[in-house]
Amino acid sequence: MSYKKNEITNSLIDYALNLKYEDIPPAVIERTKQMFLDYLGVAYGGLVAAESSEPIIQGVLDLSRGSTGDCTVLGRSEKLPAQYASLLNATFAHSMDFDDTHRDAVIHIGTPLFSTLLALAHGTEISGRDFLTAAVVGYDVTGKIGKAHGGQVHARGFHPTATTGIFGCTAAGARLLGYTKEQTANALGLNISQASGSTQFLENGSWNKRFHTGWAAHNSIVSLIMARHDYLGSSSPLEGSQGYFELYANGSNEADRSLDKLGTDFEVMNTAVKPYPCCRYSHATIDAVTDMVVAENLATTDIKSIGITMGSTGYGLVGSPAEMKRKPTNVVEGQFSVYFAAAASARSAAYSWSDYEKMHDSEIQRLMEETTVNLEESWGAGMESDVEILLTDGRKLQRRVEYPKGEPENPMSWKEMTGKFSEWAGIALGLEKTDVIASQVTELESIVNMDDLISSLSK
Repeated sequence: MSYKKNEITNSLIDYALNLKYEDIPPAVIERTKQMFLDYLGVAYGGLVAAESSEPIIQGVLDLSRGSTGDCTVLGRSEKLPAQYASLLNATFAHSMDFDDTHRDAVIHIGTPLFSTLLALAHGTEISGRDFLTAAVVGYDVTGKIGKAHGGQVHARGFHPTATTGIFGCTAAGARLLGYTKEQTANALGLNISQASGSTQFLENGSWNKRFHTGWAAHNSIVSLIMARHDYLGSSSPLEGSQGYFELYANGSNEADRSLDKLGTDFEVMNTAVKPYPCCRYSHATIDAVTDMVVAENLATTDIKSIGITMGSTGYGLVGSPAEMKRKPTNVVEGQFSVYFAAAASARSAAYSWSDYEKMHDSEIQRLMEETTVNLEESWGAGMESDVEILLTDGRKLQRRVEYPKGEPENPMSWKEMTGKFSEWAGIALGLEKTDVIASQVTELESIVNMDDLISSLSK
């Protein structure tokens, strides 16, 4: 599908630079604050829990040696240049696979976005209102582009949290910094040469996926700094003949959906919060299995087999190939195995980070072998799951979960979200500091200078 030169790009730029805080409904502001708090919680969790965090910390410290910077690394004492601080913070926040998810875009929007904005806000006397407005811009730009391409980016083997997310990060950063239209266009034009993130990580459970979000935030800041100095970026980075939709999304014939209800249907409201630290496509299965196990007071020894039906995007990420997904050997492989998700939630009647320590539990391994996953292509990129449990006494139990816990249609409460934040921030910073941060985020729109909050976020 062809578009006028820069038609989509320019419309998104105009929106990003002209949105005013006063134009944003109170419910959208409240939801954005909730997403920011969730981001901070999962970033602290990734810092303290993920086995990949210490290696990337040491790598970034090596890279930044000799550089000067004053940007905060969450939960740490180091101060780094903006691009390096954002690289670490975004990688931390994606390392547990516990961060927010937009189901139509199939993207974790908040992790690279908030990491970019935090780094750029430091030392610039940005207000909480300006920070929130920029965040809303980022959710909208990433979410609208993502809704336009849907599962097509994944189908080509790319990870859209990074490849699509960089455009939202850059548009939000430009709004935060008060860039001109030309500067913003140049920065977005550079993004088409920076958008990267392959799903090859699925083959061996590598840490690449965690790094994707960090790299997107890092590269967004690089593009913004270059554009500040009038470095010329490509025109039509989204809609061009060699632009994003053509190269990454099979030339999506719905690219014009990137502008649908822009400024009236806010994408942060269409974004889910995760209650479980694994791929979102396993969450409906976890909800279904847990519900049946609790309702029937089942032990794993009561369960003969589990059958799961899911859509094509989820099937490709967590359900196939069965011979690999049934035998996860590390955390990432566990995070992307619906066989493990079903077996572990049956074993624990819940699902948490500690379940990855049970990967070699004999009952979990037995249940993974006795679990089958069926593809329902008509469900496409949908998050739903149909689960049937066959019991040893011959009975069959069945649940269908259309909207897993945390979706806008089945939301987590504010109490559940603050509990999730406090659990992980408390480990990283201590409960006293955690309470201070939660209080500041709750009143974020009243903060005159974001440095007052940012100073609380480090060790």
